[in-house]
Amino acid sequence: MAISVLRMCLLLAILCVTDGQSTTAEDSHCSYTFKVPTNDCGQTQMEDQLTKSLLVALQTQVKFLARNQDKLTDANTKHNACYKLYCFVLIDVRMYTLIKIAIIILLLCLGRNRSDVNVKQCSKSGMNDQREYGLLFSCDFVKKRDDTVLRVVWNGNLRLIHTGPKHASVRRWFFTINGKECSDPSTIDAQLYVRDSDSDNHRPAYVEGYCRGIAAGDVYVAWNIGDILSDQPLLNVGDSYTGWKATVRIIVEEVDVESADTVIV
Repeated sequence: MAISVLRMCLLLAILCVTDGQSTTAEDSHCSYTFKVPTNDCGQTQMEDQLTKSLLVALQTQVKFLARNQDKLTDANTKHNACYKLYCFVLIDVRMYTLIKIAIIILLLCLGRNRSDVNVKQCSKSGMNDQREYGLLFSCDFVKKRDDTVLRVVWNGNLRLIHTGPKHASVRRWFFTINGKECSDPSTIDAQLYVRDSDSDNHRPAYVEGYCRGIAAGDVYVAWNIGDILSDQPLLNVGDSYTGWKATVRIIVEEVDVESADTVIV
């Protein structure tokens, strides 16, 4: 199993390096071709000396393996099809070094692939908003792809005091995206329900959720306050407060669900 994993890493590293000049070493059995990259696996130009040194070392190992084909046992040549498939993965004392070099190059390629990161934070210091309805805070965002999901976060202080003749008060804080609440998979919100008319406690809150089905392009993310979705006529609006002398923030992130191993239900 371990050998198979190493072979996979090696072949992935060779596939990752796809553009540039090629160096070929040949013998009577196999032909090895290794291409020196000029575009860092499709990202930026490879200029750092460390990566160049690794590529040169890998070329050297390939040439060495080509010169030592005769050391293989006759059993390898009897199964010519399989032998050609694995001719690059030779049982040689230098194979360990070759695999290490290939894995390092693969990790360098993957580590530099950061162009898909798309996240933005909007913050406001000293927010003091006493409204019971409407828009509280917003954040503009540009989504790059149609097949990703949005992760939205709100962090700040919330407060609600019970007022009125009914037995309790309730307020709901919620996200809207392009003017609508998320429906896939569900709304992203928080509610406060209080019966105490003497308590004036401002407590920090953190609300987070994912939303699917948002098209690429300009996205308007807003944090709002209003009625709960049911039973509001049975309760008072109360005296609400958002912020109170502290920084509030909205964080918006575009997430590739498949690469992030995120399950959304």
